Amino acid sequence: MLMYLGYLRQRDLSIWEVLYMLGQEVLAYLDGVSRGLFIPRRLIPEADIQDARQNTTPIQKFQNESSPMQPTVDPVTGYIPKISMPERPLRLCLLSSMYPPTGYEGVARLTHLMAKGLFELGHSVHVVTLGEKEDVAFYDGAFVHHIPLTTKRYLRYRHMHNLFSTLNHSHNIYNKVKRLILNDGIELVDSALWQYEGLVTLKSGLLPVVVRLVTAMKQISEIQQSRTEEFALMGDLERSFLEAATHLLPNTQATLDAVRDVYRLEGTLDDRCTIVPYGIVPASEDQVRPFDPQHIPEPLTVLYVGRLEKRKGTLDLFAAIPIVLKQFPQARFIITGADNSKSDGFNQKTGTDYPSYFASRYPDCTSKVAFTGMVSDELLQELYRSCDLFVAPSLYESFGLIYLEAMNYAKPVIGCRAGGIPEVVDHGTTGLLVDPESPKALAEAIVSMLRSPERLREMGLAGRARILEQFNYLKMAQNYARVYRQIINSYKPPSDPDSDKIG
Repeated sequence: MLMYLGYLRQRDLSIWEVLYMLGQEVLAYLDGVSRGLFIPRRLIPEADIQDARQNTTPIQKFQNESSPMQPTVDPVTGYIPKISMPERPLRLCLLSSMYPPTGYEGVARLTHLMAKGLFELGHSVHVVTLGEKEDVAFYDGAFVHHIPLTTKRYLRYRHMHNLFSTLNHSHNIYNKVKRLILNDGIELVDSALWQYEGLVTLKSGLLPVVVRLVTAMKQISEIQQSRTEEFALMGDLERSFLEAATHLLPNTQATLDAVRDVYRLEGTLDDRCTIVPYGIVPASEDQVRPFDPQHIPEPLTVLYVGRLEKRKGTLDLFAAIPIVLKQFPQARFIITGADNSKSDGFNQKTGTDYPSYFASRYPDCTSKVAFTGMVSDELLQELYRSCDLFVAPSLYESFGLIYLEAMNYAKPVIGCRAGGIPEVVDHGTTGLLVDPESPKALAEAIVSMLRSPERLREMGLAGRARILEQFNYLKMAQNYARVYRQIINSYKPPSDPDSDKIG
């Protein structure tokens, strides 16, 4: 009873949860008493006991020379590893403010692929994400916990909406993590740098918290030229998150270099960093549609996927489209993604959103350009399958999962020499790279690809091979699991946890 009172005082359990658990204990006690009083004892027959005593056959070990599963013999050296039990499964918690099927943006898609891969490797995976109400569902191998945004803390920041919401969400996650430790024994929390969702949990010292490095808030604010007090404070919290993180997991060398440069972090990063490239689920062969030079469609379709905002090179793509259509009028463009004109300041500067801006600025091109907004995952995959060329001229991407998704269906891709994109797109082999903020160069690259059916096919097939060989989601999950295990085995909680000092 005292234990439950302690849980109530610490708010780890609600009064209803305590009453339910007490009720279950009472029922178990009554069941034991009734079985002891009213059900006759069942004894082992004496003959069976004598047979067991006379049987002197030793019990074999679980794994030996006659076991059905044997270690692999090295074909070169002939070395046979010592027989050992497989390593125990890990119990992990991944954080992502958005998560399929309600959100399909970069971090959400990556977290989903991680959860799927880790589950298929035998690990127990929990995902904590935002939701309208608190519930849990089992989805593609992970227990997905939705938690609503409640804003009861950090009231001194309530005039800064983004900072206020982000800190409260991080604290709500901390409360959820405490319950997951009690209920499922989770051993490690994985949090993307974006929105520093694991900050409060990290400061608490409850568990090791690893941080996946993606585009930093400070990078975004510099690209969008947002130098408000709120952005400055969020940048400071990002830096604190990076400095205190148990381990850092950049997706490319470029990501690590960019984060180090933007926050001027030196000395302490390399010894707690492991680069883990992303991976995706290879599409089945019957879904892959490489370009067929013998049956050239008309029009040829150029696909863009991503938010409509400055960082994604939206205006550069807009400026390139009329140049392309003038030289290659049998092209059409499909632009898929949510309009982000209010968040990146474009709406405030121009009084309009991106699709409306394009229609007013380039009216002669509107019949060849379709804006779809956000679409379901099923439709998105069909857009990848049916396009002829994929283009995403981002000014910066820490990695660029969208390029992999297009390459998965044997589509050639065009991106920019920025961030981690050159580590994903092999220029001249799987696609083309141009300098960022260069609409003319972008248009020339698009036209050169559309005019070469052979290159459309060859680069598309090369991209598909790159997916199968290098960017597979199971290989990614194995790399993450290896790092997680090392961290869990060596983790020592801080002597002075300071979660209560944040707010």
